[in-house]
Amino acid sequence: MRYAIRSICLCLAMLLAFPPRPAAAGALNATYPPRAEVLRGPVISADAAVLIDARSGRLLWSRNADQARAPASTTKMMTALVALERGQLNEVIVVPRAAAATPGSSAGLRAGDRYTLAALLRGLLLRSGNDAAAAIATHLAGSEEGFAALMNARARALGLRSTHFVNPHGLTAPFHYSSALDLALIARAGLAVPAFAQLVATADAEMRGWDSMQREIRRELHNTNRLLVAYDWVDGVKTGTTNAAGNCLVASGNRGGFRLIAVVLHSDDRWGDAVRLLRWGYAHFSQVPVAPPGGQALLPVADARDPGAHVPAAPRTVLSMPVALEELPRLSWRVVAPVTLVAPVRRGEMVGRLQLQVAGITLASVPLAATASVPRAAPWVLLLRRLGLMRTSRQ
Repeated sequence: MRYAIRSICLCLAMLLAFPPRPAAAGALNATYPPRAEVLRGPVISADAAVLIDARSGRLLWSRNADQARAPASTTKMMTALVALERGQLNEVIVVPRAAAATPGSSAGLRAGDRYTLAALLRGLLLRSGNDAAAAIATHLAGSEEGFAALMNARARALGLRSTHFVNPHGLTAPFHYSSALDLALIARAGLAVPAFAQLVATADAEMRGWDSMQREIRRELHNTNRLLVAYDWVDGVKTGTTNAAGNCLVASGNRGGFRLIAVVLHSDDRWGDAVRLLRWGYAHFSQVPVAPPGGQALLPVADARDPGAHVPAAPRTVLSMPVALEELPRLSWRVVAPVTLVAPVRRGEMVGRLQLQVAGITLASVPLAATASVPRAAPWVLLLRRLGLMRTSRQ
């Protein structure tokens, strides 16, 4: 009986720490393009994994994408993102005694040492220093708990549904969890910040500071992400390892501006798994521009000076979408515009939207702007047309 009660209590604790979440598809479709439909994915060992397109956020492949798991030091991606948004790179941080004593991976900080935020971010993202995470958090929010609240607020702003933080470093703790999909989206947000992208792409760097006696400190840092040295097209992002999380890796690849983000959690071969995911993505997806065939769409315009006039329109923004090889035969473009535009139409005016679709499902939508002006006919011409005394279209 005592064993049964203990088992029930343990199950309840796990449910509280890792509550069930909605399916990843529902979470993703609210903000991001529909996930890709592919016949076969890569063969990897990770218990949970995703591959997304960094530009659009489209989910290209997944395994247990929304499953809440211990994230280990991949937590530090959010720590860095919040720090960059709330701090100044040149502000000086004095290392608290408690931060210097943080267990686990260390950047070698000592109580009373002084570093800039920029230097501590190197210790955080390259060396994966738990002490650097604690020092940054305490400086910016007064405590690790206060900083975790800022991290959770940022997670909500990103629309993450399977993430909750209680510390800035990722040491295993109740109610500290994330998912493969959420970690990919955190990496995506971070890579959009130039300082973050530069840090996670750096293989080696120096961390400089001053001790309590004003003597200069210099430490050589080597990034824990081995892929940065092994592959010139890999440019991030973060490793993570604890007993609970296993071996984890968030990796980003960039080939000619086509950036993919792979996440592997509790992997038997995180380096190989991540590379296989990225290579599979580049082999099975191509970037398709969200633009009408020929570059322009022609939309009819009523009451124009020239009967039967059409206005040429092109996308106002340049956008590409990753499309799987299996999806290419079902690809189509659809113009969404008023039933009839009415002159005058001015160059640059938004006249509709262009949708890129696969089997009728919209992957992306961009605004269409007129690339020429269409003047309105004179009032007396319009009157004669309405009376049927003048043709209203080209013969």
